[in-house]
Amino acid sequence: MKPQGTKVLIVEDSRSISGLLSSSITKLNLDVILASSMAEAEHYLEQQGSEFFVALLDLNLPDAPDGEVVECVLAYGIPPIILTGSLSDNLHDEMTEKPIIDYVVKRNINEIEYVIDMVRRLRDNRLCKALVVDDSKSSRLMLRSLLERHYFNVLEASDGVEALATLEVHNDIQLIIVDYNMPNMDGIELTAKVRSQYSRNEIAIIGISASGGGTTTVKFLKAGANDFITRPFLHEELYCRINQNIDAIRSFEHLKNAANKDFLTGLHNRKYLFDAGSKLFENACRENISLMAAMIDIDHFKEINDNHGHQIGDRALQHIASKLKQLLRGTDIIARVGGEEFCLLCVNAGSGATSERDLLANLCDVVQYSPLDVNDFLSITLTISIGYTTEIPDTLEEMVNNADAALYRAKQSGRNKVVWHDPLADDESRPSSA
Repeated sequence: MKPQGTKVLIVEDSRSISGLLSSSITKLNLDVILASSMAEAEHYLEQQGSEFFVALLDLNLPDAPDGEVVECVLAYGIPPIILTGSLSDNLHDEMTEKPIIDYVVKRNINEIEYVIDMVRRLRDNRLCKALVVDDSKSSRLMLRSLLERHYFNVLEASDGVEALATLEVHNDIQLIIVDYNMPNMDGIELTAKVRSQYSRNEIAIIGISASGGGTTTVKFLKAGANDFITRPFLHEELYCRINQNIDAIRSFEHLKNAANKDFLTGLHNRKYLFDAGSKLFENACRENISLMAAMIDIDHFKEINDNHGHQIGDRALQHIASKLKQLLRGTDIIARVGGEEFCLLCVNAGSGATSERDLLANLCDVVQYSPLDVNDFLSITLTISIGYTTEIPDTLEEMVNNADAALYRAKQSGRNKVVWHDPLADDESRPSSA
């Protein structure tokens, strides 16, 4: 069973190295426990063994000069990363025969950064699904063991057909390791089918085969594989290829989030609203599905900035965004579209006895009765105004504009209320463009 803890144990007698590692790992929102000897490490393991998910181990400690600390940590089921001043061929072979994560020669700051990257990967791998596709049960078990050591959540399939069925259920898989020769559907055909649905930036595919030589490699890569490895392979080589490909996917995801997210609130931005919202809108038109668009505005936001400063104004925006995320469904689209304005798109928002208006009125109430704590002595009561519509016009932009017109009427008629789009009333209250 994989360790479920969130702590990192560092066993290192050099204060400078342990200090560098500790300060960097703490920035990953992980707790660090420092030990300078094997005896001290054993003490922490006895007290908190189940709380560690990885250990960084110096092989040459005052009371364990020959790497005895490795077996000590492995006895608790904690996978270690080995830190050593030098690495002979014999020591390399000895270490790689053990279920370790990796080994690092301590030469300069680059090696320290490599260790930090590895800890970050292990943390993030807990949220990453990997699919092993191989008709050999023993091969699947071997690959599963290697992947689980690095905290991947592993699924298995015995051929391409089963793999596609698994992918249909688990569409958040990010890594597929696939053998070439399999019944029903071989690895190259599977790769091509997966690539027709998912890009290289969404799922990394690594082909594996003991036959075919360069020809098989080329076929896999042309079918859409990110990488290929020939059996037999060093475990280190497989890990290096996995890390490079998963890092690339995560970098792309980071860039995509940067393009589609509002930095301050963590909500989606206007670009994402219309990109993703257009699909909701088209589907609602085609399938005759209920769709609601709502525009939300923080009341008297300028006064908050003027009276308390822009830093408190930013906190007010984050506070409102947090409440919206808590109260809305994962399928709803909520975006910050202006300074203090948010837009909400909901499919089938009115369900049972709860209407769209009830949902939005509840948002108003929750915001009003959840004050923003400025400091120990001051809290600010925030309110929001909402305009909404469920009538579907010709375009999404027109629908959002109609909700915005209703919002304007809500602001004009007293604020802290929900107003439905009435074409006649909104046209009369809308400010003149002349």
